[in-house]
Amino acid sequence: MTLAILRSTADWAGHFGESRKRTAVTIGNFDGVHLGHQALIRRVVEEARVLRTTSALITFHPHPQSVLRSHQVPILTSLRLRLRLFEQLGLDQACVVAFTREFAQIEPERFVDEYLLRSFQLKKLIIGYDFAFGRNREGTAEVLMQTAHQHGFGFEVFPAVTLGDGTVSSTRIRGFLQAGEFGHAARLLGRRYSILEPVVEGRKQGRLLGFPTLNQVPEELLPLPFGVYAVQARAGEQLLGGVANYGIRPTIGGSTQPVLETHLFDFAGDLYGQLVEVFPLKVLREEHRFPSLDALKVQIAKDRDAARTYLATL
Repeated sequence: MTLAILRSTADWAGHFGESRKRTAVTIGNFDGVHLGHQALIRRVVEEARVLRTTSALITFHPHPQSVLRSHQVPILTSLRLRLRLFEQLGLDQACVVAFTREFAQIEPERFVDEYLLRSFQLKKLIIGYDFAFGRNREGTAEVLMQTAHQHGFGFEVFPAVTLGDGTVSSTRIRGFLQAGEFGHAARLLGRRYSILEPVVEGRKQGRLLGFPTLNQVPEELLPLPFGVYAVQARAGEQLLGGVANYGIRPTIGGSTQPVLETHLFDFAGDLYGQLVEVFPLKVLREEHRFPSLDALKVQIAKDRDAARTYLATL
C-alpha cells in the first residue's frame, strides 16, 4: 500500500473524511527511524491489522530541537527518507506537523483536541516510553492515559529497545557517526546510515579538476564531521562506489551551507534532479583548505585511490 502523506490538519480531514476511520496512531519525531522506532511502528501496524483499522503516524518537521535551540541540530534522517522508511514499514498514513516556536507552546489539551480527537476516530494510541509534547513537555503519558479513558480508546506505552549495553537512541547513533564508527551506527539503525537528497547543479569545479561530482545540499545539518569519505551511492538500480566530501569547500571559495559532493567511480551520466542515496562507509580525512587548486587536485587523486582501496575490501 502506498503511504498517504498528509501535511496539515485540513489534509487529514480531507483524507479521513466525515467517517474518520477508526485508526491506530503513534506520535513522535522518529529521527533516525532506528531499531527502537521500527519496533514501535511495527507494533502500530500490527495493532491496526488485529483491530482491522488503519495505521497512522504523526511526525514533526523541522526537528523540534533545531527550532528551539539557537543552532542547528544534526539530523540523522531527512523527512524525505523518513517517509520512505515509514512506507517500507507498512504504515498507511504519515501526518506531518510543521514545528514552530508557536507550536511548541501549545497546551497539551489543545494538541489532543486539534491533532488527535478532531483528526482521527482513535481506536488506539501507542507512544514511545520517552514521548512528551506541548508547552514545557507538559503532555505526559499520564495526560494521554486520562484522555484515552475519557474518550474510550486504547492506550499503550511502548518500552525502550536495548542493544548491547544501552538503549537504542538517536543520541547514541549521532555519537557513533560523529566518531566515524559507521558499523556501530548501522547496528542501532538496523541499516546502513545514508543521505537521500536530489542532485542539484553545482559550480562544476570538480569537472574542471578532472573529478566530476554530483552535488547534494541537505536541508539540515548532517551528523558527520566535515571531511572526505569512501562511499557507495544508489542511483536508480545501480550501486556505485565513490569518494565524497561533506563540508563548506574552503579551497574553492567556501559555501554558507554544507554540501555533499560525490565523485562516482566508473560512471558517466546526468543525475540532475534525481534522488540519489549516499552511504558514507569510512572517514578518509578531515576537510581543510589547500594552498592552490593544483594541490587540491593532487589530494583528490589520493582520496580517490584510498576510497577505491577501501571499497575493494568490502
